[in-house]
Amino acid sequence: MIAVDGLRVTAGTTVILDGVDLAVPPGRLLGLVGPNGAGKSTLLRTIAGLHRPARGRVLLDGRPVHDMRPGELARRIAYLPQEATVAFPFTAYQVVLMGRHPHLGRMAVEGPADHEAAERAMTATGTIHLADRSIATLSGGERRLVLLAKALAQDTPVLLADEPLSALDLRHRLAVLRLLRACADAGRTVLAVLHDLNLAARHCTELALLARGRVLAAGPPADVLTPDHLAAAYGVRAVVRRDDLTESLTVTALENT
Repeated sequence: MIAVDGLRVTAGTTVILDGVDLAVPPGRLLGLVGPNGAGKSTLLRTIAGLHRPARGRVLLDGRPVHDMRPGELARRIAYLPQEATVAFPFTAYQVVLMGRHPHLGRMAVEGPADHEAAERAMTATGTIHLADRSIATLSGGERRLVLLAKALAQDTPVLLADEPLSALDLRHRLAVLRLLRACADAGRTVLAVLHDLNLAARHCTELALLARGRVLAAGPPADVLTPDHLAAAYGVRAVVRRDDLTESLTVTALENT
């Protein structure tokens, strides 16, 4: 259970998040949506324990995230950042296996269970054929999938993914969203920053719409993606309707307000 209570995050004199409240129980895929600069990535990083709030708190099963030791936190929360670089030319398999480090004792080496977790994650993300390739030789989309596999191999009850669809083609976008939804259906708490509102409405159990550092609306997609909310958040006039084929909402932006 992730609970965000009265969160305020600042950078110098700039307020990035102010008065944010959220509750995400296990078994949910929450899509964080909103315009550029709304504070979505900052919120995810704060939940991951990487930003300390100026006010408020983030609770994981009732315990403050920022009071947890890094090792314990890494066993509870996996975080896929928006941008990540690998400094050395490790193979894709070695990068994914790094996701098992929080579960190893000091000076311990990976055992059969760790290798099984890495292989399972690479199979789930469709990257097992890249196992022996240097991470430096992969395309942006391939690296994105390998890093997602690393987060999955971490095998945590909470998964945070910042723009997991970036650099991916349409086929892989659908595959990743189905994978994230499967993680939620299996009992994990999953939060993902997404920009494609139609895909978010189709695959997420809930959405949180951020604008100007606040949560403008949160709940089922039909309650969040309304013309009024979209106008207030994005400054556009939009038509929202249900698609008979996908049985989910579709958003069509018509013009700026």
